[in-house]
Amino acid sequence: MSTVVVFALLGVGTGALYGALAAGIIVAYRGSGVVNFAVGAMAMFTAIVFAELRTSGDLLLPVVMIPDRWSLGDPMPTLPAAVLALAVGTALSATIYRFVIRPMRFSPKVTMVVATVGITIVLQALAVRSFGSQAVRTPSLLPRGTIEVLGSTVPVDRFYVVAIVLLIAVVARFVETKTIFGLATRAAFLNEKGAILLGFDPNRLGLLNWLIGSTIGGVVGILATSLGGINPFSFSLFVVPALGAALAGRLTSIPIAVVAGIAIGAFEAVAVHIVARRWVPDFFLGGITQLVPFTVIVLAIALLGRTLPDRSVLVEQANTTAVRDRFRPALWWPVIGLAMFGVLSSDATIRFATLQSAFVLVLVSSIVVLTGFAGQVSLAQLSFAGFSAFMLSRLDSALPFPLAPAAAVALTVVVGTLLGLPALRVRGVQFAVVTFAVAVVFDELLFRSPSFVGTTGIATVESPTLFGIDLGIAGTDPFPSRRFGVLVVITVTIVMLGVHVLRSGPIGRRFAAVRANERAAAAGGISVTRTKLLAAALSSGLAGIAGVIFAYKAQTLTGAGLDAQEGLELLALAYLGGIGSLAGAVIAAALAPSGVVAVVIFGGGSSITQFLLTGLGLIVVAVALPDGLAGIGRSIRRRVGDAIGRPVEVDETRDAHPWTHRPSVATRSGDETTGLGGDDPDPAPAISWITADDD
Repeated sequence: MSTVVVFALLGVGTGALYGALAAGIIVAYRGSGVVNFAVGAMAMFTAIVFAELRTSGDLLLPVVMIPDRWSLGDPMPTLPAAVLALAVGTALSATIYRFVIRPMRFSPKVTMVVATVGITIVLQALAVRSFGSQAVRTPSLLPRGTIEVLGSTVPVDRFYVVAIVLLIAVVARFVETKTIFGLATRAAFLNEKGAILLGFDPNRLGLLNWLIGSTIGGVVGILATSLGGINPFSFSLFVVPALGAALAGRLTSIPIAVVAGIAIGAFEAVAVHIVARRWVPDFFLGGITQLVPFTVIVLAIALLGRTLPDRSVLVEQANTTAVRDRFRPALWWPVIGLAMFGVLSSDATIRFATLQSAFVLVLVSSIVVLTGFAGQVSLAQLSFAGFSAFMLSRLDSALPFPLAPAAAVALTVVVGTLLGLPALRVRGVQFAVVTFAVAVVFDELLFRSPSFVGTTGIATVESPTLFGIDLGIAGTDPFPSRRFGVLVVITVTIVMLGVHVLRSGPIGRRFAAVRANERAAAAGGISVTRTKLLAAALSSGLAGIAGVIFAYKAQTLTGAGLDAQEGLELLALAYLGGIGSLAGAVIAAALAPSGVVAVVIFGGGSSITQFLLTGLGLIVVAVALPDGLAGIGRSIRRRVGDAIGRPVEVDETRDAHPWTHRPSVATRSGDETTGLGGDDPDPAPAISWITADDD
């Protein structure tokens, strides 16, 4: 028992960092209404600026097109380096708020989420380009030494970190409840119009809170450089336990969030001890620590979430556009023809790039179904694809083709549906938090577990054969096999046609109704529960099909490329193309790493430049083109109508097939329809469980 206590004390330092990041999330959310998924990346960049000033005296700037490294002479002392790094972080935060967050005040919450995902990608790419991907650690910023606890020594700096973070929580609570600024922030959060009538500027309040939240994150990052080190990618994932702690505090209570963060860190350290003593089954040896924040998030949602919105709930604003197009052979046949040309090309690089784009197309279509059609933001679709791929590696030796891939997809549907249960109680941003935690758990627990992957860490997949014909990627013809390419194109075409029919049929209309207004959908006789679970099942099934294609394409699986970070980039691609339409999915697939565009423009493969451009493109699209690249025409027509002072009709509600003439259901920014009797006077497309009575 004493050893468990010692390990818990060893983890309170990291837990305090989680709690401080959670405090930064809450402060920014109360001021701007945005759940900042980029808080870890922003703190990371501040920390890297500090580390570089301390070690080399060079100043790193988050810029492009101009030099990003400036020599200031010898390495700086701790205090000047910390002040300058925080100044850079503050300037970065102000820039982000001015050019990204503020223009999106009335945008859908999903758009704000993906914008912060884009910020994360950009900052990671800039950090890698300027600094590299290696971890950095600076000399200790806090008093060194140890104290003896139950016969063991514990570094004293952990307790200093806890004291600093608790002080931050106390000060933040005092400012929130005892100062005019804090009370004005709370008033604007609960009722922005009322705050304006009282003479407060919500934009200024939002900026100040955003800066305070990022400064708290910057302090956390600087402290982390001397505790366990920091690198551009791992620290960004601290946002998962931080979000868990923030949810435990209901995104309102900083003290509760800080205590929850400290508890998560302590439990993670104890979990390390449990794994070292092998007190858990071998299956959990890969990443049991990641179950702690996931469990906290799920419990917070189960205890605090609501199944349906009521009138005390703060309603999110508009939703993204979900497009229902007519079936146009003039567009479908050229795309299918180009895909066939790609897989039959004499250039092996073109063939492989086409296969990569085909895999991403099915994967992005799963996001289109769940997020674009049903309105639930998921960051775990890539993880579901990985689960399907690994299950296929286990099943293909026992079942023939095509039973093995069918069984793998069926199991993925079961898992995806079960993990979609939180969607019954939360919507939008909160569900995104859950799925991001799921992605981290899959990455750390499943894809690294010897019991799941195999003792060697490498899973193999046998080539598919049918009636004695080898259909695998390494078939009789040159790699990658043209026969396999044709099979993939046919499969993807059938899948995309199925999604197209889904969008036009009664299921698609139910998705649109629930997405637009759950209250109205329930009043109209639609089962919100069944509709949401059906969306989760169908999207996970599509992800499972993508996983099967990935497995047959890769042949050997190690979990590489299936981590949570790649899931963020996948959402970025989906939104960049247009998350509400199949045309957007096609564009996203073409822009995928190692896809067709990457081969033609970047010469094949992926690069940090492409990573950076993806993030920048996502931010630009989120701010200026919320319908994605596929909706440029609609966005231009709307802007023309606004410029001439006359609304321009944008046809987004066409039936998908010429032989159906029933009314369509669509949701567009600023003009929400439910399909249940016209415009809804009290729209509620998605909710937060924070009520007007919450502290």
